[in-house]
Amino acid sequence: MNQIICTNSSNIEFSNNKLKKKYFYKFQFYILILITAILVIYYVFFRYSLYKSEKIATELIDNFNIATLYSDNSLYTADLVNKDIYFYEGNNFSVIGIIKIPKLNIVYPISSEISNNLLKVATCRFYGPNPNEVGNLCIAAHNYKNDSFFSNLHLLSNGDLITIGDTNGTFLDYMVYDTYKSDSTNLDCINQNTNNKKIITLVTCNRFDNHYRTIVKAEAIQ
Repeated sequence: MNQIICTNSSNIEFSNNKLKKKYFYKFQFYILILITAILVIYYVFFRYSLYKSEKIATELIDNFNIATLYSDNSLYTADLVNKDIYFYEGNNFSVIGIIKIPKLNIVYPISSEISNNLLKVATCRFYGPNPNEVGNLCIAAHNYKNDSFFSNLHLLSNGDLITIGDTNGTFLDYMVYDTYKSDSTNLDCINQNTNNKKIITLVTCNRFDNHYRTIVKAEAIQ
């Protein structure tokens, strides 16, 4: 009789353990589904945000091209720098140029101002002169670790070409002469002592360490 009771207790305990494992695995399964759903939603949201940013950037370039095309027409009264003012996410800015990097297959507007919001839709001048003027034009853009904006800036090397368009409709080619990684607190790259040359400095976050910046410097081909 005692043996029967003991056997029944063991069976009950075994059944309880089996049930607990079943619920545990089911709980893990639901957690996995939830995490997967969150990751999918995040990815879709990220891609949609990037799509909107690219769309706005394209619209800005189109507007800039139209303005540049008709700027010499007496019937066209808009002043490219002062009157073509845009408003985005609390920021007023104007498009002062276009940057083209054939090797990276990118074309983006250059914003007159810089902010976290403007960096979502354009490359931004953060120091130096206007495009194609003497001095060191410093341009920053996001590194999304994909193919957009300055994500692939690290792929540029000496001899590569970068084209800068300005509000006069002039497009100048610049040749890369230096690429390096710099600490985020080092501001040597913005130095304006260019010996009367036209220089551009492109800056973005380092792909692997946000404490560093990827720097690309190029000089106008005369």
